[in-house]
Amino acid sequence: MFVIPTADALVDFVKDFTGSTNTEEIKKCIFMAEMSMRNIELPALRCDPYAPENIGIADANGRVPIPGDMNKPILFFKQGSQVTTSATATGVSGQFTITLTSTPAQTLTTNMLVSGTGIAANSTIINISGGGGSGSIITLSLTNTGTVSGTIVFTNNGSQSNTSGPWIVYDRIGDRDIITQGMLSQLYLSPVNVPNVIRGKFSEVANKYQFLPYVAEGDLINLYYYRAWQLLFSPVADELISATGSVNPISGSGPWLISITGMTDTTGLNVGSYITATAGSGSLGTGFTSAIVTEITDSTSIKVSVTGGTSPQGGTITNIYLTNQTVQTNQVLQTWAEGYVYATLREYYIKRHNAEDAAVYQKKYEDAWNIVEDQNNLGKWSGGHTKLTSVWQPRIYRNYAYK
Repeated sequence: MFVIPTADALVDFVKDFTGSTNTEEIKKCIFMAEMSMRNIELPALRCDPYAPENIGIADANGRVPIPGDMNKPILFFKQGSQVTTSATATGVSGQFTITLTSTPAQTLTTNMLVSGTGIAANSTIINISGGGGSGSIITLSLTNTGTVSGTIVFTNNGSQSNTSGPWIVYDRIGDRDIITQGMLSQLYLSPVNVPNVIRGKFSEVANKYQFLPYVAEGDLINLYYYRAWQLLFSPVADELISATGSVNPISGSGPWLISITGMTDTTGLNVGSYITATAGSGSLGTGFTSAIVTEITDSTSIKVSVTGGTSPQGGTITNIYLTNQTVQTNQVLQTWAEGYVYATLREYYIKRHNAEDAAVYQKKYEDAWNIVEDQNNLGKWSGGHTKLTSVWQPRIYRNYAYK
C-alpha cells in the first residue's frame, strides 16, 4: 500500500504532482491545510482512558484540570482505579516536610500515599504548599526516617478507590447547565434505586472539569478524549546524542570538514543532520552557521561539515545534540494521508488563483472528511452509539429523589 511516511515526502509528492519547484511555498500550503484539519476525529488520536496519565485527580472543589493535549472529550467515567505519579524531592530526616525538585505528571492531592528513599512507611500527604509543582513543600503525616532523595512516588490511597460500584459515566453538558444544576443539587438526595452504573454530567468551568453528582477530593476520573496533534514542520526539542566526543582531525578553510570520535553513541544521527556541541579543549568553532553530518563512520565516530564562524579547534567536546529538528509525522498523516494531500492541493491552487482546480480538491477533501464523520456518527470510531437514550436508562432520568 502506498503511504506518505514523512512531511518531507509529502512536500516531494505535492511538488511532483503540481510541477512546483518551490519547497517553502508547499510548506506554507501544508500549514494552511492543517488549519482546516484540527478537529478531525480519528481513532489514532484517541487516548487510553486507563493509562495513569489520563486519570484525573479531583481537587478540593471536586474539579479536574483539563489535560493540555485534549482536543475534544469523548467520555469520562469513574471506576475507582488507582493512579500513580512521581517527582524528585529532597527532605531532612526527622522532619514532616519534603520539597519537590520536579513537577509530577499528575496533580497531587491530600491523603495520597508517599513512598521513596527516606519516607516513612504509610506516609500520606496532609498539606501541599506551592501548588504541587517544582519547589512546592509537601507536609506528610509521618516524619522522614532518613534523608529524602531521588524519585518519590505518590499513589492514591486505596481507601479512596471504588471497586464495588456504583460507577458513574459522565455526559457532557454546557457550563451554564453545570453551574445552575450544581446550585440546585442541595435539593436532592443521593441517588437511590438506580442501577449500579449511573449517568452523571460534566462540563468545563474555567480551566477545569466540574461534575454532577459531585466528586470528592482525591476521586479518580478516567478521561477518554481525542488528543490534539502536532503540526508538520513544527520545531522539536534538541536531542542529546552523546555526552562526550573529540574533534580531530580538521581539514579545509571554510567550510571545514572535521571528524568527531570517542562518542558514546551515534544513534539518531543521519547524513544531513544538524548538530551542536559544548566546547571543551576543542570546539566546532564559534558563530558557525551550520554543522551538518556528512558521514556516520561507525557507532562512535562521525564526519561533520562546519560552515561559517571561526575555525573549529581540535580537542574534547561535550553534549553533542541533534538540533534543527522538525515534526516529520503525526497520527493524521499516518492514518489519513488523503486529508493532507487534498487540503494541501486545495491551498496550493487557491494561492495560484486557480479557482476551478481548488474547487475540485475541496470536494475531494470534503468527501474524505465525510467518510470519517460517517464512521463516527455510526459509532464505529467515536467510542459509542448516538441514540437519544442510554443503554441502561433514559437520558431524562434525573438519578435523584426529592427531599
